[in-house]
Amino acid sequence: MRLKVHLNKKDILGAGLICLLGLAAVLQVSATSVSRIAGMGAGALPVLLGAVLMCVGILWLFDSRLSPDEDEDTDIGVSKWRGCCGLASGVFAFLLLGKYGGILPAVFASVFITVLGDSRHTCGSAALLATAALLLAGLLMIFIPQLSYPVLEKARLLL
Repeated sequence: MRLKVHLNKKDILGAGLICLLGLAAVLQVSATSVSRIAGMGAGALPVLLGAVLMCVGILWLFDSRLSPDEDEDTDIGVSKWRGCCGLASGVFAFLLLGKYGGILPAVFASVFITVLGDSRHTCGSAALLATAALLLAGLLMIFIPQLSYPVLEKARLLL
């Protein structure tokens, strides 16, 4: 008797791409002269985010439970497009606000917009989650003072 194992190709591909993106971020930072173990400086945040991405990819792979693929002929519903647009808009908002507003407004807006891409969340729950992410980013900026990313760009211009 043969044991058949059906792999969920979409989950494996998604988890692999997330791990690959995290590994590329870690390797890119480790290849530059900015990142030394003694004083990470500006390379600490990309290495941390790359490591988190790799862990998320591994967890995603285990979470898929190697379940079989769903029916390929199913139509993508409105909720799938809402999630895709929310994720893309959140990344775009982070890029824009990170450059012109600083890290704190960028984190808040990115998390808020991305969470609103999920139809199960309301504006209140998205604001609560974005505030928690904002506090975490603020603590990161306090405890790692070598980061060269501006916290509030407009506040620096006003001083």
